[in-house]
Amino acid sequence: MPPLPLSSFNVSGNFCTEENIPECILYINQELSSLCFPPIFRNSDNIRDLDAVVALNNIYDLLQLHRRAVGMMEELEGEQLKSSSDLHYQHLTNSRLKDQLELSKKENMRLHERERQLETSLKTLQNCLKDAKEEIQRLQGIIASRATQYNHDIKRREREHNRVKERLNQLLIAKKENKQGMEVLNYVRRSDGRRCLWKTGKTESRQEGEMYKTLLNEFDNHQRELMVENIELKKVLQQMKHEMVGVLNSKETCQKEEKQSNNMDQSTLQTNSDDDEPLKGPPEMSCDHAREKLTNSIRQQWRKLKHHVERLDSQASMVQDGDSEEMISKKLHEDETERLKLEIQQCKEFIQTQQQLLQQQLNTSCDEETAAVLNDSYMLEEKERLKEELRVFEEQRKNFEIERRNFTEAAVRLGHERKCFEDDRAMWLKHQFLNTTFADQMKPQSRRTDEFSKRKFILFTSLISLSNKTWNLFSDFADSGHEEKLISISGKVNMLTRPPSWNGLYVVTHTKNQ
Repeated sequence: MPPLPLSSFNVSGNFCTEENIPECILYINQELSSLCFPPIFRNSDNIRDLDAVVALNNIYDLLQLHRRAVGMMEELEGEQLKSSSDLHYQHLTNSRLKDQLELSKKENMRLHERERQLETSLKTLQNCLKDAKEEIQRLQGIIASRATQYNHDIKRREREHNRVKERLNQLLIAKKENKQGMEVLNYVRRSDGRRCLWKTGKTESRQEGEMYKTLLNEFDNHQRELMVENIELKKVLQQMKHEMVGVLNSKETCQKEEKQSNNMDQSTLQTNSDDDEPLKGPPEMSCDHAREKLTNSIRQQWRKLKHHVERLDSQASMVQDGDSEEMISKKLHEDETERLKLEIQQCKEFIQTQQQLLQQQLNTSCDEETAAVLNDSYMLEEKERLKEELRVFEEQRKNFEIERRNFTEAAVRLGHERKCFEDDRAMWLKHQFLNTTFADQMKPQSRRTDEFSKRKFILFTSLISLSNKTWNLFSDFADSGHEEKLISISGKVNMLTRPPSWNGLYVVTHTKNQ
């Protein structure tokens, strides 16, 4: 028999009234039978009697059932509250991990960009270093070639010097007057010792300018030296002339000898004037021609002096004994002639030594100074450019050291962040494992949490793979030539997320400056 509906009872709020007692009894019996309880009313001859024992037992059982239902309800409410709090915590953790993922992606992109910049700067520095090495090798080759060229030039100058000395000796011995002419000596070569380039207007103008400059400098130096040499030789010649004239004037004895001495003085003055004329002549006269004129004038004066002394000797021999007091004795005359010969020889030696010293000075000091000046002028531009390149290279090296230090700090910071990330992951896995005990009672929620945990696990695995790739990149950069330092990471980290080659150690590049 189906239970009666509640709408058939009184709707005033009371379950049982005097009018519906049979209906209430019938409803209660039906409900008790549906709940597997014995009915509390017995039918004895169509009389419904209340069984008190059964009624009390049923009431007690209902109370116990109600208490258990209330307890179960409280437990279910607690579990629901706990699951809601866990779900809220998981949402917060998920949002925080998403933010960390975005930050790690941005940091990874920044590190990739910095690595690319470092690679480009490293390539540029390597190219600069290669260019500097090539430039140094080229300069060394140029220096070696110029050293050999200078050695050949020195040997050639020595040969020319010896040849000029021989020529001068031949001219002095042969007493031969050479005609005035020009001779090409020390022709201008290229300053760098290379072969000639293609002839263009620019190169020809530059070479002509350099040639004119060198010719003017050499001509000015040569002219100054010739003027100094001419002045010194003129002073020596004037001194010798005055001494000779004084000696001859003091030894005059007669009017005839005075006339002869005057004639000789006039001739000497004429010869001196003739000798002074080439000395006062144009400065373009060659040094050899001036020396030859000077030596010829000295020889002519000595020859005239010798003839005059011989005439004096002949006159002294023909003088009578009565005139011996007025004439010079032969012994004194011989002594005087010997003294004059010694003085003339000393003057010749003095002039020759002066010529040798001047020639040596021209061949040594002037050449060395000009060679040093030319070397400095040739190498000045290259030295300045090399200094500028070294300065730029030092600045680039300092910038590279700063960037490498920043890169190392970023790598260390990323290692610490990864350690914190793995610690959080371990804690989350532990918490997730401890909170999966009521899966059978809350199947829909457990399914949602399982899906969420799967998604989160996929997210964590992607993060771990990304961090592994980043660290592999850092390790490759550290192996490329930098000094490596192993730093152990304290704390318990899940070994499944680490590469097996590290063995609990992270590779961090460490520069020498640190």
